[in-house]
Amino acid sequence: MQSLTSEETRLLDRARGEARRAERTGRAVCGKCIPLSQQHLIAQAANESGIAYSVCGGWPDAERVQYCLHPEDTAPVFSGVWLHVSWNARFSSPSHRDLLGSLMGLGMDRDLFGDLLVEDGHAYVFALPELARRLPVEWQSAGHAALTVEEMDTPPSIQPPQGTALRMTVSSPRLDAILSDSLHLSRARSADLIRAGHVSLNHREELRTDRILHPGDLLSVRGFGRVRIDSIGEETRKGRLPVMCTLFSSKTSL
Repeated sequence: MQSLTSEETRLLDRARGEARRAERTGRAVCGKCIPLSQQHLIAQAANESGIAYSVCGGWPDAERVQYCLHPEDTAPVFSGVWLHVSWNARFSSPSHRDLLGSLMGLGMDRDLFGDLLVEDGHAYVFALPELARRLPVEWQSAGHAALTVEEMDTPPSIQPPQGTALRMTVSSPRLDAILSDSLHLSRARSADLIRAGHVSLNHREELRTDRILHPGDLLSVRGFGRVRIDSIGEETRKGRLPVMCTLFSSKTSL
C-alpha cells in the first residue's frame, strides 16, 4: 500500500474527526477544498465511520472540490461561493499563473478555495466563505493589473473545456510512454513528472511510471492539463500501438 505524505495524513486525520462528528450528531459536516486526487482519503474516513460523503466544486469539471461528510439519510451541505474577478483588459491581461501567484502571495490557505478559471478579461474563483469575505478587500492586483473582486449571486455559466483529438502510435501502453508522446515530452521528463507526484490517474496520484493505461483513463498533469485515453488499438506489424486521445489545456489550478 502506498504510504501517505504528511499533507495526506493531516487531511485523513481531519476528515476522520469530521466523520465521527457527523456520525455522532446525525448532521452533515462541511469540509474544506481538496484536489480530486485526494478524494479517496475522504472516502476512507467516511467508510470507517459508516457514513457517506459528497463533493462539489461549483461546476461539473472541477479539479478541486469541497467535501462534505454526512449520514446516508442526510443531504450534504456545501458553503462554497463563486467570486468574479475582473480587470481592464485594455491595459493588462494577467495569466492564470499571475492570478494564482498573487492570490497565494496574500498568504491564503490553499484549502480555502477550489478552481481558478480564467477567461478573456475576467476570472472566477470558487471560494469558501472565510476567504470570500476577505478577497474583495485584500486581493487588489495581479501582475500589472488592478483587480475588482465581487461575490456572485448565482453560479457563472462556464463552458466545458474543448479538447483536441490526437492520434499517435506508442511503443507501450505504459503511463510514461503515453504521457511522453501525447504531451511531446522526453521519456525522462515524463518519468520525472510522475515520480514528483505531478500526475494523477483517474483523480488519484500515480507514482508508477510503468502503470498500464486503458481506454477511458484520465490523466491530469500539473501545469500541462489533462489527457483522456479514448482508444488503444491492436499492435501494428511494426510493434506499435495506435492510440486515440483527447488533450485538454490547463484552464484550472491543479
